Amino acid sequence: MNNFGKELFKNKEENIFSTGFVEIDEYIKGIEKGSIITIGGRPAMGKTSFAISVLIHLLEKQKKILFFSPVLTNNLLKKRMLMIKTGLNSHDWDLTLKYNQKKIKEALDFYNSKELFIYDKPNLNINDIETEINNENPDIVFIDYIQLLEMPKAPNYTDSINLAVKELKRIAYETGIIFVILTQLNRALEYRNDKRPMLSDIRNSSLLEELSNLILMIYRDEYYNTCDETSKHNAEIIIEKNEFGYCTNISLKFENGIFLTYCKE
Repeated sequence: MNNFGKELFKNKEENIFSTGFVEIDEYIKGIEKGSIITIGGRPAMGKTSFAISVLIHLLEKQKKILFFSPVLTNNLLKKRMLMIKTGLNSHDWDLTLKYNQKKIKEALDFYNSKELFIYDKPNLNINDIETEINNENPDIVFIDYIQLLEMPKAPNYTDSINLAVKELKRIAYETGIIFVILTQLNRALEYRNDKRPMLSDIRNSSLLEELSNLILMIYRDEYYNTCDETSKHNAEIIIEKNEFGYCTNISLKFENGIFLTYCKE
């Protein structure tokens, strides 16, 4: 007797990955181990902030997380994590206030009680990532962001990134780890009338588009139309590729560098 279909529903009841944003999670149910999730956006769109919000939710779900940050130092990343967890922005960062002290202590206690490992080595390469994965055996790995990795040797930069993506896919497949990869987008979209990002905007890597199981793009009209009050604090998470469900645009609130779900009346 063959085993056709035996594994299809193995993880049906297991919450392997979710973002914490209910409306997004409704569309991405069914993410499997070994998946690659890509988060794309132009500079200042909030890629790292969104990733940290997802990371906090996953830590609340008792997931073990490894965060690779070639762009931010350990201290800067931790400060961003504290700000997002507490809701305090840089203007509110007054440690003399007891209320702020209490919120920061609660956030510190939260992070210290979770399995979170931050790796901020400069010139980070795929071998470093695989070594740390083997050492820590995490559930989910964040890379912020892929264009800043030290790339394998290849005839050109695009080939180098594609080789790196292939290696990450191999590691995901062999270990069952879920990768959340942040990526920059091509500057060309800045010259379009509609600057909402598309799959073809992923910088230097067609293979990241092909091998990702889920691709989310971040767009904030407020960045381009600063005088338009209707776009103030509005953000869109665009599900551009989704092997687990439908593609759609989801509205979030972006205020003080933090993504929030809009309250429905």
